Amino acid sequence: MGELLGAIGLAWPRLLLYPGGLFAVVAAHLLGAWLRRCAGSPVPAMALPGPATLCHAVGTLALLALLPLAPARSVPFGLDLFMALGLLEWPYLARRASRERVLRAYLPLIVATTALATATGSVELTALLRVPASPQGQALLAGGTALWLLALRRLLTDASGGVADDLRALGLLLVAALPVLGALASLLEAILPGPLAGWLLPPAAMLICALALGGMMRAARGRAC
Repeated sequence: MGELLGAIGLAWPRLLLYPGGLFAVVAAHLLGAWLRRCAGSPVPAMALPGPATLCHAVGTLALLALLPLAPARSVPFGLDLFMALGLLEWPYLARRASRERVLRAYLPLIVATTALATATGSVELTALLRVPASPQGQALLAGGTALWLLALRRLLTDASGGVADDLRALGLLLVAALPVLGALASLLEAILPGPLAGWLLPPAAMLICALALGGMMRAARGRAC
């Protein structure tokens, strides 16, 4: 935890501006509204977060601040998939544990995590930005990303729509956006210069994943009807 706080202190613009801070709050609100619309859920009334919700929101903002997204300044601290999931899911894991729903809720996400780690040969989030050299690795990375989004469709259905839930949804979505970002950077390397790609490609990857997740939710709602 000390190393985590030290890394954030060395790159405070990440916490206050991007990819955490103001950017995260606005993006999470827009994403949450979009996903609730796709799922056919009513938009909840604005309410002040309680202490537990505020604590979770702060932890999620810390995670978002350390995600490997350009053009934010790099930090000497690498997050991995398991740490990211722990920071994002611990309140929800405790809630499900009492209902004996942990395995059913998280098994698709565990399989997706295993596929992503196998495809990249690492559990580090930065590894998700590298496109594997082999076609088999590329297919496994794409499959793991798709399965991650499918798992999110189920995980996010019981969210209440508060600020912490929206930030959690953004964090989980951004993990899926990392392989998409790596693929876009590889495809457009000869067209977009590095600095411009750093500004344009992360939002594009987020938008692609948000549209895909929203489409999955709409399809599930259609089957339910």
